[in-house]
Amino acid sequence: MFNSVMNREKCIFVTLFSYLFIIGFVQCSESDYDGPMSITLYHALNLDSEPHWESRGHMTVQNAASGYVTSHQSPLDVESTRRLKVLSDKDSFYRLKAVVKTSQGREVNFLTFVKACALVESQLKDYLTVSVDHEGSVVGVSQSTALSSCASAATEKLPSNFLTTVEFKPIEQGPVPDTASYIQKLEREREARERGETKDNRSFLAKYWMYIIPIVLFVVLSGASNPEGAGPAR
Repeated sequence: MFNSVMNREKCIFVTLFSYLFIIGFVQCSESDYDGPMSITLYHALNLDSEPHWESRGHMTVQNAASGYVTSHQSPLDVESTRRLKVLSDKDSFYRLKAVVKTSQGREVNFLTFVKACALVESQLKDYLTVSVDHEGSVVGVSQSTALSSCASAATEKLPSNFLTTVEFKPIEQGPVPDTASYIQKLEREREARERGETKDNRSFLAKYWMYIIPIVLFVVLSGASNPEGAGPAR
């Protein structure tokens, strides 16, 4: 009977280990961003609050760690250039959507925008910052331009092609509290108090203030109720 119980517990352990291994393998595979991924760009050149997305280009990322990117963006035609200038003249925003597709086929959308006048005055030179976490997963895409503000200068002739620089930026983790060392310190202090090794270096008042204050209050109140300056009645 003892062997039967041991065999049954062994089977349960093996089954549980296999189940956890399969789950971990599936999760690692689905969050794998080490392989090639694609970034499809769409922009909105309309003034309406609801964006009308049009294809801007396509980027292929061979590896997020190395940051190697091949890009192909469609040139702006005459009508698209006119609408972009209208956005600039109206002091409106140039809206961009980046659709990131991983090697596992999963798609994630990211929205960003810049002032249209800044993009026009930058001669279509912009920057895409792709933020990735410690696993290489894309957690954000933001756009910026060479000029941070608009000079309201007359718009010169625009080039037909975007000049985009892509940068992969890992998210910096904040400092992690050293809880293990703190717990060990508390444990050592507790053991020292139990052995009587700790010394109390506080002053006399700091040690016994809770006893001194009631005595002082009692003396003051007693003196107030029995004043000594009162003379005998005549």
